[in-house]
Amino acid sequence: MKKILIIVESPVKAVKIQSFLGDKYKVIASYGHIADLAKGGTNSIGVDTDREFKTKYVLLQDKVAVLTEILNEAINSSLILIASDGDREGEAIAWHIKSRLGGITAPIKRIVFNEIKKSTVLKAIKNPRDIDLNIFNAQETRRVLDRIVGFMASPFLMSTMGPNLSAGRVQSVVTKMIVEQEKLISAFVPEDFWNLFVDLKLQDGSVFNAKVDVRPTTEDDAKEIYQKITKSKNNVVSDVKSKVEYIEAPAPMVTSTLQRMMSKKYGMSADRTMKAAQSLYEQGYCTYIRTDSVRSSDESIDEAREYLKNNNFSVSKTVNTFSNKNISQDAHECIRPSDINVSPVTSMLTDPDQKMVYEIIYRYFMASQMSPAVYNTLKVTVKSNDFPELLFKSSGKALADPGYMVMLNVSDDSKILIPNMSVGDAVKITKINVEKKQTKAPPRFSEDKLIKELENKNIGRPATYAELLSKISVRNYVEKQGSVFHPTELGYKVTDSLNKYFSFMDYNYTANLEKKLDEIELGNISKLEVLESFFNEFKNQLSLAYVENGGTLCTKCGYPMVTRENKSNQEKFLACSHYPNCRNTVKI
Repeated sequence: MKKILIIVESPVKAVKIQSFLGDKYKVIASYGHIADLAKGGTNSIGVDTDREFKTKYVLLQDKVAVLTEILNEAINSSLILIASDGDREGEAIAWHIKSRLGGITAPIKRIVFNEIKKSTVLKAIKNPRDIDLNIFNAQETRRVLDRIVGFMASPFLMSTMGPNLSAGRVQSVVTKMIVEQEKLISAFVPEDFWNLFVDLKLQDGSVFNAKVDVRPTTEDDAKEIYQKITKSKNNVVSDVKSKVEYIEAPAPMVTSTLQRMMSKKYGMSADRTMKAAQSLYEQGYCTYIRTDSVRSSDESIDEAREYLKNNNFSVSKTVNTFSNKNISQDAHECIRPSDINVSPVTSMLTDPDQKMVYEIIYRYFMASQMSPAVYNTLKVTVKSNDFPELLFKSSGKALADPGYMVMLNVSDDSKILIPNMSVGDAVKITKINVEKKQTKAPPRFSEDKLIKELENKNIGRPATYAELLSKISVRNYVEKQGSVFHPTELGYKVTDSLNKYFSFMDYNYTANLEKKLDEIELGNISKLEVLESFFNEFKNQLSLAYVENGGTLCTKCGYPMVTRENKSNQEKFLACSHYPNCRNTVKI
């Protein structure tokens, strides 16, 4: 009897799914992508920029045996379900696999699930769909953009600055962020300022500390304020505000917040975090770990709230919901445990990284449905009647109910150190303290802060952050010293050169391209529209960059001429970079 063939990305995932589906199914792995854009020789960059950016893909050499296995199993299958990951890369993998299965008579469908759980997988099998070409087009557009920049701007760098240099549509922008931060630090000139504090005494003898509500920036101003304080004898309480402050439960983890939290708490790199998270997903411990969405399924929320109630944790009165930034993110769920009964304590995990990552995922998901933390707060203002411009302010807060903080193991022993008082109470100044300070230079980016800034600027996608940070370090454009990034001399030079000529280096331009990719995925704009708009501008900028740095343009097609070497006699010559579309050569 023919079986139903399910193709997943990971062999670990394949074994896990096979274990609970039984003999009716055959589950095998594609080991990720099986094909990529062609490159070199007559393939050029694998993208024909003259013919509506037609792409040419080639089978990856290390996937020949994988494709052979897929074909052999597909021939003897009644149905083929491609279950690659539920993101753009997963859709592209599915498209490439289907495109290599020509002649197979069995229906080929796409299924998606966000956790390795029997009920979830079976539900996906009952709801197959066709490959979503909008999602594939968004992935292919990104891939083509990256190929154009990488394979056309990198030769410019090598022709002007030396061998083994590379440009990247996003990686170069990330390097620029680190370079520009360093320039701000180098240009920073510290400025002096003064803080003044007073001890205030009520008529009942109780004393509290307050800060003078002004920050002088010269020593003369500080002395003048000091003198006024010493002369101020008629001081009264002008305002007392006591209120309850609620800190709502945090959202569950998404890719970027997981990376940031692991960096901040454990000093774990984004790459290391994602490797541990990927393993957790494949073993069935958590849902898919490449997501921007903070949404949770109704079923998982109900399970979490029931668990919290049964284990004497405080639960929010109504279901806590969290909003995504845009519609395209809502197709996915947050990162959450697949089984809430498997706690960080009861899990069978032995790998230290996986244990730490799972604990963060688990605790933040459970905390997301708990009650808020409650603080009692008190703010007091004292006014000088002798010098009305003088205000002395004091504040404090104390934790009344930890709420979700219990799940996150967060403690707060802060206290309100302000005595009881009422508006109109007389106050005496008993002590004055003056502190001279200096403004501080902006800090360098730690991995946590850099990821946050990338998110704020909408540069790249969280799923690519780990690879981006690894690339710019390996290529010696930046280096990590302690926990922060420093640009290298090479990083400065490459950034300045690219920034001079190319608009893809602009933060807003890069962010707008990301939005256009989202629009392609939603079916609102076409792939061709985005690529033509980008390339027309990029080609003109590339030509200018070559000409201003002593290069020449092809007299036949206008593309830059690059130096090549005759393999037979090692003689160098100029050749059009638009080969094979243009075969113009010039002797040197």
